[in-house]
Amino acid sequence: MHNSSCISYYSNNVTNLNIQINKNKKRITYLSVARLLTFVMFIAFLALFIFHKPIVIFLGSSLVGFLTFLFVVKLDLTLVAKLKILENKLALNIGELRCLKHDFDDRYPGDGYKILNPHLADDFDLFGKGSLFQYLNRCFTKLGRDTFAKFLCQSELNGEIIKKKQSAIKELSEKNDFVQNFQARAMLISENGDELVNLQAWLDEPVSQLSFLKIASIISPVISFLWLVAIVFGPFTLNSLLIPIFMNMLIVGSNKKLINSAHSHLGKSSSVLKKYAFLVKLTEDERFESAYLSDFKEQLISQEMKASQVLKLFSRLLNLFDLRFNWLVAIPLNALFLFDVQILFQLNKWKEKHKQFIPNWFSFLSNMEPLMSFAVFAFNNKSYVSYPEVLESDFKIKAQDMGHPLLSTSVRVNNSVDFGGMPCVNIVTGANMAGKSTYLRTVTTNLILAMNGSPVCAKHFEFTPCEIMSSIKIQDSLSNNESYFYAELLRIKEVIDHVENQPKTFVVLDEILRGTNTKDKQLGSLGLLEKLISLNAVVMIATHDLLIGELENKYPKCVNNKCFEVELENDQLIFDYKLKNGISQKLNASFLMKKMGIMD
Repeated sequence: MHNSSCISYYSNNVTNLNIQINKNKKRITYLSVARLLTFVMFIAFLALFIFHKPIVIFLGSSLVGFLTFLFVVKLDLTLVAKLKILENKLALNIGELRCLKHDFDDRYPGDGYKILNPHLADDFDLFGKGSLFQYLNRCFTKLGRDTFAKFLCQSELNGEIIKKKQSAIKELSEKNDFVQNFQARAMLISENGDELVNLQAWLDEPVSQLSFLKIASIISPVISFLWLVAIVFGPFTLNSLLIPIFMNMLIVGSNKKLINSAHSHLGKSSSVLKKYAFLVKLTEDERFESAYLSDFKEQLISQEMKASQVLKLFSRLLNLFDLRFNWLVAIPLNALFLFDVQILFQLNKWKEKHKQFIPNWFSFLSNMEPLMSFAVFAFNNKSYVSYPEVLESDFKIKAQDMGHPLLSTSVRVNNSVDFGGMPCVNIVTGANMAGKSTYLRTVTTNLILAMNGSPVCAKHFEFTPCEIMSSIKIQDSLSNNESYFYAELLRIKEVIDHVENQPKTFVVLDEILRGTNTKDKQLGSLGLLEKLISLNAVVMIATHDLLIGELENKYPKCVNNKCFEVELENDQLIFDYKLKNGISQKLNASFLMKKMGIMD
C-alpha cells in the first residue's frame, strides 16, 4: 500500500479546496449583483443630474456609484484570479491521488523529447506513454519541461552537484504548500513556445545609441503640451497643431524599423513574463536552507531591485508597447508625445541595466520545476525510496531491495545488486519473461534518478556517477537501407567508440546480435564482451545464450553471473522474478509454444 499519510494529505487538500472554491464562487456571485447595482446607481444619478435637476447631490451620488463600481470590478477580478489558483490546486491534488494508484495516462507524455537521446529514451522508456517522464514530470512551463527532459537524458558526473541537488530535493519534498502554490501559478502560463527565445534574441542585440531620440522624447511632449496651452488660450489656432504633429510623426516614421524590430521580438510577451514574475516572487519570499536553493535565491534578490520587481516593470512596459495595435490610442499618442519612441527608449534603458542578470534568473526557473518534480516523487513514495550515497571510486553500483519506479508496489518485485570495478561484466541469463530486461531497466532507471539527485526505489543505493550507453531496442531503417543487423552493428560501434573516449561508462546490452545465426551470435557476443573488458568497461548484459556465462571461468575477477529462473508447477510456469547467482538452467520457449498450440 502507498503511504497512508500521502493519501490523507491530498484527500484533506481536496476537501478543503472544494470548500474554499464554493465560498469563492458565492462571493463572485454576490459581487456580480453588486457590480450591476453600482453601475445602475452611477447611470441613474448621472441621468437625474443631466435631465432632471443639475444639483450637486445627484452628481456626487453618481460619482460614488462609479467609484464603487470600479472597486467592485477590481475585487471581482481579484477573486476570479484566486478562484483559478484554487481550481489549479484542486486539479493538482486530484492528479496526485490518481498518481498514487499509478494512474497517470492523462499526463503529458513528452514524445517529442526522444530526439535528445534517442537510444537511451527508447531503451529505458524515458518518454512517451507510460514513460518515466510522464510519471515524474510536474513541470507546467515549457522552460521547465525542456530542462527536465534534458536532465533525464544527460548524466551528471559531478558528485558535489548531485549531493547539492539531493539536499534541494529533500527540502522541497517537505515544502508541499510552497511547491503547490508554485505549480498552481505555473499552470496559468500559456506559452506559444517562442517568448523566451525572442526575449533572449532581443537581449543579445546591442543596445541602440538613441542620443537624438533621448532628447526628442524629452522635448517633444513639452512642446506639444505648450502648443496645446497656446491653442486653448488663443495665440495659436487649432490648425497650427499640425506642425508638431508632422514633426513627431516624422521622427516615429524614420525610426519605424528600429521600433518594429523590438516589437517583433517582444510583442505579446507581457502576460507570460508577468506570470513568470509571480513565480520569482514566490521564491523570493520563501526561506531555503539547502545551499543549492539558497544560492539561486541570492541571485534573485541581490540587486537593488528584486528580480520579480524587474520582471514586473518589464511586463508593464511591454503592455504599453502593445498599445501600438490600438490605432485609436497609438496615433494620437505618437502624434503628440512620440509614444513608441518613449517606450523604446525605456526598454533600452531597462535592457542596459538588467540584461546581464536575466539569463541567470531564467536558469533558476528552468531548474526549479524539475527539482519539484523529483521532490513530489520523493514525497509520494517516501516509504519506498532512499537518497543514494555518491561514491568517488572507479565504478560501483550497490543497491538493496531495488525496484522499478514505473511498476506499482502491488506488482513490483525488488532485487539487490552489487557489482563494481573496472573492467566489470555482469551477465544475466534466464528464460523468456523471467525478468531479465526489467532488471536491466530497473538498474539503469534508478541510476538515472540517482544522477539527478533524486531518491531511488531502493532501501539503500550506492553508485559512482557515470555515462550510460545501451543497445536494447534497435530499429532497422528502410529509408537508409539498413537491415536490423546492420543497424545493431552501427549502434555497437557507437558504444565501443564512446567507451574508448570515456571509460567510466555503464554499458547495458540486451540480447545482442539477434539478426544473425546462433554460432555467429555466440562468437560475436563473446568477442564484443572481450573487447569491452580490454577497454576496462563496465557492462551489464542480458542473454539467453548460456555459453556467454562461461566467460566467468576465463575472467573470474571481473565477470560474474546472475540469473532469473522459472519453475513448472501443476503444468504451469511460475515466475518469482528474483535474481539468483549463477547461470540459468531452465528454458521455457518450447513449453509455451506447446501450451499455445504452436507446436506439438
